[in-house]
Amino acid sequence: MSGYTAAVLAVAAIAGAGVSAYSSMEQGKQQKKMYEDQAQQASNDAAYKQDAAKAQAEKIRRMGAMQKGEAKAALAASGVKLGEGTALEVEKSIAKNSEEDALSALLGGKRASDTALDESAMLMTAGANAQRSGNLSAAGTMLSAASGWVSVAKPKKTAA
Repeated sequence: MSGYTAAVLAVAAIAGAGVSAYSSMEQGKQQKKMYEDQAQQASNDAAYKQDAAKAQAEKIRRMGAMQKGEAKAALAASGVKLGEGTALEVEKSIAKNSEEDALSALLGGKRASDTALDESAMLMTAGANAQRSGNLSAAGTMLSAASGWVSVAKPKKTAA
């Protein structure tokens, strides 16, 4: 093989390795972007879940207040003295139950939100790993090409 042919082959191999390395890096970038988009969506879901839980808790509290009012009205209509005895116990029980339900809704929302935020963090890590993998693959491709070029460019020993 002539020196010119070897040089052309070496340049072609290095160019091919460069294209392959660039492709690996771009693939890593695209995967990272995809994971970042999914992570943002998971973060948004976390916020939506928190908002929904807060709205549900407020609805429960309003329903509890309405139920207390209805109970008071019914008790007053039946001649029971309000604010003491059974009437007070009924009012306290309704308040306690509605607040427990509201807090349960908030807790459920917090747990769902935390899960979505954990997913977001995992997706961000996956994105960083994908980009790192693309960069390492590119570096490996270039090192392999350089190694091949060195072995082609190395002068051959001739028998004397």
